Amino acid sequence: GGALPPLLDPRTELKVSDLDTVKALMERQALMSRRAATRPHTCASLSEQYSLVRAADVLSRKREALSHQLSDNSLTQVPEFNLRVDVLHRLGHLDADRTVQLKGRVACEINSTQDELVASEMVFAGLLSDLSPPEAVALLSALVFQEKSEVEPTLPDSLATARANLESLVLSLGQLQRECGLDIDPQEYVKEVLHCGLMELVYEWARGMPFDQICGLTDVMEGSIVRAVVRLDRACREFMDAARVMGNTVLFQQMQAASAAIKRDVIFAASLYIA
Repeated sequence: GGALPPLLDPRTELKVSDLDTVKALMERQALMSRRAATRPHTCASLSEQYSLVRAADVLSRKREALSHQLSDNSLTQVPEFNLRVDVLHRLGHLDADRTVQLKGRVACEINSTQDELVASEMVFAGLLSDLSPPEAVALLSALVFQEKSEVEPTLPDSLATARANLESLVLSLGQLQRECGLDIDPQEYVKEVLHCGLMELVYEWARGMPFDQICGLTDVMEGSIVRAVVRLDRACREFMDAARVMGNTVLFQQMQAASAAIKRDVIFAASLYIA
């Protein structure tokens, strides 16, 4: 390394008046002076030596990572993994050889809900079968909406029954997972998975109610409503993909109509800030 240029005085030559800045600059200059006095700094092959040290450090980190992968610490999730595989086997998502079955393929198509296991079980349990598209998408919102609301939705009888059936389904899934050895409280599992605060809002939105009116049905902020409905439309399209896998044309048409019903007006309008 070559000689360092002469250091400038931060107060007289750099015209720095802030005391903290002056102190920091003087500390830096002291460190640079100490570095210049070390033997490696004057070594002609400093860059080559640095490269060797860096390469050794990279190899050391890789060795530590590989050692961790070979240790028992990396296997701590295996017992839980096996318990969850048992759950999937008992529900028919996997066969005895752990081959993915139709239920599992359907669950793989659904990614926008709180719990893909519940979503697929809801389909195969027929909870959507007798619902209109507005009712179906409202029920689906309980699996998509992620926030909490203090307002209890007012629902038509058919939708209220579907909600109760969904809650029973989720409770039974929680109990099954606990029976398989997972540390799950079924009642807490229901609260974690289902958030029904937008069911009435989504139902009325799908039936054509204006945005300013549906906002009066909930205590949820407008931005959260928009995000939830956009995500709900994405979930509808994923259920359409699941219907293709199943060969279920009725479900496909139901979700297609549900998507069309909510995909309108200000929620899906282009941004005013985009030219």
